Amino acid sequence: MTKTASTTVRYQTRTTIDRPISDVFASLADLDGYRTWMRRTGLFRRSGQTSDGPLGLGTAYFDATRMGTFRGEVTDYQPPARIGFRETLRWFGSDLMEARPEYILEADQDKTIVHHLAEGELFGMMRLMKPVAALLARSERARTIESLRRSLESD
Repeated sequence: MTKTASTTVRYQTRTTIDRPISDVFASLADLDGYRTWMRRTGLFRRSGQTSDGPLGLGTAYFDATRMGTFRGEVTDYQPPARIGFRETLRWFGSDLMEARPEYILEADQDKTIVHHLAEGELFGMMRLMKPVAALLARSERARTIESLRRSLESD
């Protein structure tokens, strides 16, 4: 985790999942299906698509967490190699934070190398919580990747 600005939190990791790239991408692109592989031991509660039609660039979704519900959209969609999101948490009409997780996938025979980068911005009173937010972000992003790997490799 590196901190690039006074209100920016950044997390980056690389892992290999013993499944084909199409399987990994399909799991990341199935917003309604996250609840099947994400454990509810951290911040995550559930997620789902809120716009009609197939998932693609601009698709709207929600990400319900213990902190509140983020509203977001798909910002990068290049099957089976890239998917990115931007989501915002608002309380009482004010933006508290914005998260921008993205995944770049590389095929390596029947395995997939997952490059995961997540950046977040803190606003208003959340700026004071940056050290805690950085720890929570690191923990949640690592947990997401591990849950994804574990679910795909156990099938």
